[in-house]
Amino acid sequence: MALPRHTTVLIVGAGPTGLSAAISLYQNGFRDLVIVDAVERMPDTSRAMEIHAATLEALDTIGCADKLVQLGIKSRSLNIWNRESSMFTMKMTSTLKSHTKFPFLLVLPQNKTENVLEEHLKGLGIEVHRPCRIIGMKGNVDAFGNTQVSFQSGEVIRAQYVIGADGARSVIRQLNGINFSDPDDVPVDDSLAQVVLADVVFSSEKAALPTDHVLACIHEGAFSMIIPIPKACLEDSQDQIYRIAFNIPGAKGPPPTNPQLSYLQEHFDAVGPFELTSNPKLNSEPIRIARCLWSTRFRTHAAIADKVVFRMHERTDTLGGYVFLVGDAAHVHSPAGGQGMNLGIRDAIDLGVALTEHMRSAPGDALVQGLALQEFGKQRYKSALKVIRLSKKIMGVIATLGASSKRVNLQYWLIRFLGSIPAVRKMAAWQVSGLKNR
Repeated sequence: MALPRHTTVLIVGAGPTGLSAAISLYQNGFRDLVIVDAVERMPDTSRAMEIHAATLEALDTIGCADKLVQLGIKSRSLNIWNRESSMFTMKMTSTLKSHTKFPFLLVLPQNKTENVLEEHLKGLGIEVHRPCRIIGMKGNVDAFGNTQVSFQSGEVIRAQYVIGADGARSVIRQLNGINFSDPDDVPVDDSLAQVVLADVVFSSEKAALPTDHVLACIHEGAFSMIIPIPKACLEDSQDQIYRIAFNIPGAKGPPPTNPQLSYLQEHFDAVGPFELTSNPKLNSEPIRIARCLWSTRFRTHAAIADKVVFRMHERTDTLGGYVFLVGDAAHVHSPAGGQGMNLGIRDAIDLGVALTEHMRSAPGDALVQGLALQEFGKQRYKSALKVIRLSKKIMGVIATLGASSKRVNLQYWLIRFLGSIPAVRKMAAWQVSGLKNR
């Protein structure tokens, strides 16, 4: 499928963020857009698993929430354990039900979220152009201030607006020389920065395995998570499959690129709840990881782009086209709280509204017209900073729990005490749900 030579909006990246931006623009009455992605469709694996209430509210405005809810698991609580017992239960439904029509954490693999969004976009008559790898950008290429985007194929598009939704290694951000760094210049603790993810089947079903909630285990400077994956989302659905995640301290060296069963078992036994280990000394009814369907590793860090809205090659005599950075192209942070994809989707849907309103505004001074877009950029930047710092606070609590045996006990009882206070539980659920940071 050949690329057109001209478009008003070019969206680069067809993950959840780019797809949401395209649908939002269309739903707000705008039709002249092109969406491209550098690669063919990704395999059926994904890192992001959680869609929060505020994100579902945003997706509902573009007609996509109901299908996602049908596919996913409604997790009505987040249970936080030490290795022995529950420390804190974040009750999402009871806390949020009077504030949103989506009072739960929706568990759904990212690739299935992408499938729903892309099918919805196809239903609107818009196809994603793949593979289309960008190699250059040039501003002020004509009297209208359009941006020229060049592709590896030799094709060229002139666009008035370019939306960079192309991930943490964003080509759009790099071509424009936008700085991307930790806003606090404080790296994630090395003991927590390396994370392993895997989709697994356990040898038996036990009551301790979650079915309709997310289970997190925090102790001694380590964390692990167990998330049930909806059976309808997987071809291999005769067994219940779980997403597990855990950290690998830097002192132990980097984990393998695709950790195998023995590696997963060894490290999960070391950090998971006692009731779910294969060690008979710790668990009277041992349970093991019977199969691994997929695994990966990554290293987490925090960064934010200095600018998320700007005009390319701005000059005194003429102005280049607008460029927007959304999702991981604009900000990344640790997976604590499951906020990354959620913030990106909300970025994109809000941008669709703001950009449509801007394009419909009465003709006039270009700089004056752009004030609303600059304000949008400032608000999304503030929201990203809040999420980055929330994820750092969560990681800080995990690191503190491992400071010493005495402090472990103190922190454990402090968390249990705080978890017994309704106002604290409500505040935690409100923050994680994204409703406090729409």
